Amino acid sequence: MDLTTRILCSRKDKKLSQQALADMIGVSRSALAQWETAMSSPSLENLRKMSEVLNVSFEWLATGRGNQYLIHPGDGVNDSDVDDEIINQLHRMTLMKKRAILNVMRAMG
Repeated sequence: MDLTTRILCSRKDKKLSQQALADMIGVSRSALAQWETAMSSPSLENLRKMSEVLNVSFEWLATGRGNQYLIHPGDGVNDSDVDDEIINQLHRMTLMKKRAILNVMRAMG
């Protein structure tokens, strides 16, 4: 998943319009639209602001590495949130990695 897709998907996950997210991080809607269409790239500072507003990991947003979501113990995470995160992670894995995870899950049974 490239940067433009990570920005777009994270914004949509939070059900924010381009204008709403732009307002929250202090940029124009057109700047955000350009980031989502790869016409330009956000600064590190704007990536940091977006990661905070969208509640995603800065490392994941900037590079695609690491965990997407910031989950802290006791922050109200429920089974549904965990299920959603597992599904999101599975969608990004290769078939070989999915099979390895399935084998681990079967072993944990």
